[in-house]
Amino acid sequence: MDINQTKEGKTSDLIELSKCCKSYRKQLELRILESLDLHTWKDNNYQIYDELKESLKLEEVLEFLKTDLSSKLKFVKKFNLDCEIDCTFARIFVKLLPNIKSLRFEGFDDFDCCLKEGSVSIIKDMEHLEHVFFRSIKEKISDYYIKKQIFPKSIKSVRSNCIFGSIFAEDELTIYEIIDASYISLCSLTILTNRMLQRLACGMPNLLEVAIENKYTLDTSKLVVFLEANPQLRKLSIRLYRFSEEIFKYILSCKYLECLSVISDRWERLEINNLPSNYSIKYLKIYCEQFAPLTLHLINACNILKTLEFVHIREFYYLDWSKFKRRINILKLFGNSSGLGIINEIDNLKSFNQIHLKYDYSINEEICNYNLDKLNNYKLIRLISKDFIFKLIN
Repeated sequence: MDINQTKEGKTSDLIELSKCCKSYRKQLELRILESLDLHTWKDNNYQIYDELKESLKLEEVLEFLKTDLSSKLKFVKKFNLDCEIDCTFARIFVKLLPNIKSLRFEGFDDFDCCLKEGSVSIIKDMEHLEHVFFRSIKEKISDYYIKKQIFPKSIKSVRSNCIFGSIFAEDELTIYEIIDASYISLCSLTILTNRMLQRLACGMPNLLEVAIENKYTLDTSKLVVFLEANPQLRKLSIRLYRFSEEIFKYILSCKYLECLSVISDRWERLEINNLPSNYSIKYLKIYCEQFAPLTLHLINACNILKTLEFVHIREFYYLDWSKFKRRINILKLFGNSSGLGIINEIDNLKSFNQIHLKYDYSINEEICNYNLDKLNNYKLIRLISKDFIFKLIN
């Protein structure tokens, strides 16, 4: 049995097996060491960490790591880091962990922060690096760096999540804008600025997954040019304040797109009645603050849709399900209990084969209040206290 074939939920079983079998102990060790997190060490040793940070000797954290793991460091492939590491830390980190393939840089919870020079050095010097994720990192660079290679050509994914909607001034250069069409191994990317769209407008044949994260300042004409140059995309997520008819029609005309996420504050003023039919999108995720008839048109335009997901159940509540053109296999709902009554309406229409409910808190009481365990056409299956599945039985 290979540990790579086990799911996260089976890790506890593997731990038990490791107590009596050497081969399982080795596999468990490899799995645990594969990914390390500086934040975990910081949480467990916060006093030492604060002292090292104040004395500008944060690199000594790596000495603790070297002492504890020694030769086993060669097994580490993933590492989570703070955005504040300096160049001394970076030099030691690169020598100590040369086989890292995936890096995650963490900013702060309350605001986007900037990388220190050490973080850039690590990215630049990791020869085997394939994946980078930036959380709450708004990194500006000088004109000097725009012609320099920061990300290695081996990079396969560069993803980002900025707290404040990725608001970048047009005269600001960011670390993300180093990326151009010469990164032929790149298959997954977050696009944050108009300049990024422009640099990639000549096409990147291996690019399959793209997230557009520019809520307020995106030039939609540049977005259309980018999409036209990259018809091979399989997965697309777009976060915009307002969508245009042109964008929707072009997205639906994509022949290879399988997964689409649409995130917007509002589109209630956008009226489009004749959307083109799409025969490739199988997964549609919608997150919109204001419901509009366009939502129903978009769903009906996806002719082979298998899974429909609403990030908040309230978005789903006002749809006229009698106008659905076809039954969809899975409906996923997230949010609060105030919209749970809609399940009773679905029970009558039988619009979905399965309904998946997921919450951040227990809704057992609400399930009983709405009689969701006594539906006529769906059977309730309780997975855990916060997750439920309703399966169509009639």
